[in-house]
Amino acid sequence: MLNRSLTIVLPVYNGESRLRRSVVELLELASDLTNQFSILVIDDGSTDHTYEVAGELASRYPQVSVRRHRTRRGLGPTIDAIRRHVRSEVVIVHDGVTPIDTNHVRTLWRRHLLEQPTTWRKLGAQTAPTTASINDLGDLRSLHESLAKAHQRVLGFQWVTPLRPDAAHTTDEPWAAPVSAPADKRLAAEPAGVGRIPPLPRPNFLSALAEFALGQ
Repeated sequence: MLNRSLTIVLPVYNGESRLRRSVVELLELASDLTNQFSILVIDDGSTDHTYEVAGELASRYPQVSVRRHRTRRGLGPTIDAIRRHVRSEVVIVHDGVTPIDTNHVRTLWRRHLLEQPTTWRKLGAQTAPTTASINDLGDLRSLHESLAKAHQRVLGFQWVTPLRPDAAHTTDEPWAAPVSAPADKRLAAEPAGVGRIPPLPRPNFLSALAEFALGQ
């Protein structure tokens, strides 16, 4: 097991029914990958009880923290905020739409260890070639396989590379500070509304995915 720090980010909109199971599965996975990990749940203006469920999880598991958008902002601004404020060595972000596949996270973790990316991969940037004829793709089976691979590259989980600390400061408000999370898990807001991700505890991306599933 490595000591490299890992943060898994879950942007969620109206996901109360699946959030508990997803977080528990990811906690179990992350504990197998590294001794330094956290899960950041970002409630993107949900109208159900997503935030309350996330707060309960944060109270139960010290590795879980919560942020809340008072209004829905979409995946693009969330990714930008993550780049500025999450300082883990490895940051893996879900698209907020597709079913969570923990095997995908494990695969990305292994790829990161092998490839050591030095530049940020924007969600949705890994797309299939834009200039290809049907002849280039071969028969229909090849076309299907190519489309399936392209789909996998832009959906699910992707890693992002945080900005350098000297370039991370900003005066805009990337996300609102928690409003009603339990006091011991509440993240303090900095001046000018800039949020901060707390230090990692020890154990115990297609036009921002169509603006977070057309949420704008």
